[in-house]
Amino acid sequence: MQNKSVIDNEGVDTSRDNNEYDSIQNIAPPVPLWKTWGLRIIFAAMVIVLGSKQLNYILEGASEWSNWRGLGHAMLFTLAVLAIGGVFRPLAFLPIMIYEIAWKTVWLVVVALPPWLAGQEIPAIVNAKSSIIGICILMILIPWRYVWWRYFAQPIEPWRRKNQVSNNK
Repeated sequence: MQNKSVIDNEGVDTSRDNNEYDSIQNIAPPVPLWKTWGLRIIFAAMVIVLGSKQLNYILEGASEWSNWRGLGHAMLFTLAVLAIGGVFRPLAFLPIMIYEIAWKTVWLVVVALPPWLAGQEIPAIVNAKSSIIGICILMILIPWRYVWWRYFAQPIEPWRRKNQVSNNK
């Protein structure tokens, strides 16, 4: 018997009760559809805007970059490529959005805040105003109850398999 989950249209087989992980999907907190679509829009914007911008940088001439600048462009382009999955499965790709919040917050606090407090110009690597706005929008769109349920409230995966008793003696 197949039970369709409300969350992210995943099919869940509930006929097997021999594993403690089988029934976990049935108790997932509901995620409003507007949050799912909001995340899809943000993921699509990452793919289109960030992906095209980083691809242009890469095609223009990576040989002129310092190692750190090349690392940054490579990581941002990879982030845009991974965001393609988030367009189709936004809840499964939530860690990308959490990473996006984390790295932009670190950048704002460590890189942008000290010069701003000193009255100097903020480095123009990332737009500080759009980063703050983006973080605020993501904080609203991310279904935090679902994140807590999915990544913290469930039992952890076993570190090793239990020895199975064999009936063949």
